[in-house]
Amino acid sequence: MKILVTGGTGFVGRRVVECSVAANHEVISLSRGTRSRGHVYPVRNVNMDLLRPEGLLETLHGVDAVVHAAGLLREESEQSFERAHVGATANLIEHCRRAGVGKIVFLSALGVRAGTPNLYLRSKWESEGLVSESGLAYTIFRPSLIFGTGDRLISGLLSWVRVAPFIPMVEDGDTRLQPVWVGDVASALVKSASDRSTDGRVYELGGPAEMTFADLIELLKKSSGRNAYNLKLPEFLATPFVKLGELLMQDPPLTLQHLGALSLGGTCDPDPAAVTFGLRMRSLNDVLPEYARSRG
Repeated sequence: MKILVTGGTGFVGRRVVECSVAANHEVISLSRGTRSRGHVYPVRNVNMDLLRPEGLLETLHGVDAVVHAAGLLREESEQSFERAHVGATANLIEHCRRAGVGKIVFLSALGVRAGTPNLYLRSKWESEGLVSESGLAYTIFRPSLIFGTGDRLISGLLSWVRVAPFIPMVEDGDTRLQPVWVGDVASALVKSASDRSTDGRVYELGGPAEMTFADLIELLKKSSGRNAYNLKLPEFLATPFVKLGELLMQDPPLTLQHLGALSLGGTCDPDPAAVTFGLRMRSLNDVLPEYARSRG
């Protein structure tokens, strides 16, 4: 197949491209190209903003399926969640229709729903609606917290744990999460692109183990060999703390919108996706040693 991957140089998109190449697909990696370099041959790299999709129709020529993994983790001066998710998805769908693309695979998020005050989740929900009503064949995936070397949240928290005397935590640490390995997410996205039995389906993606955010911090502390003090903050104090991090850091490990999404939790029955796509179901505990090796 010929597959185009949006957000192809991002954390998830890069794995999707690698997985597609390994499956012998012809791959086009499309990204805004603001941070990461492109992939090496045989991947074709295209720098393009989906909000200004000049040339997108030509790029989509002959493409069988699009894996739409582009997304925004943090709103920027010219990029809001509404524009980067809903607007970009609308433009992509319009051009996919015109180019005769056979299928679109969309990466959403666990916890999306109508009317949620969380702007990240709400924009993903609205984008899901555009995909499901597009008239194109589609498969939608809703992952819990995605982890793997090169991620932002776990890598950032590990860096903090390794040097800081205390770990700031929201006082209510009982929200349950189900971290899912990026390799499993990428594998599911790529396999669904060519599996027509998954058309029209929505799959929730979760890892093999549920944990609270407090459990997550303890796991990271154990992995790093540190025993930093857990500083529990009520939400009204945690929010300005995270906001300060956004102002001072170019790539903060946690943003206000992700703090809100994490506070809502994210667990699911992982079996339908795991069985359908033959996922490895690697746990965070299994993968943590790779974070240390990736530091060099």
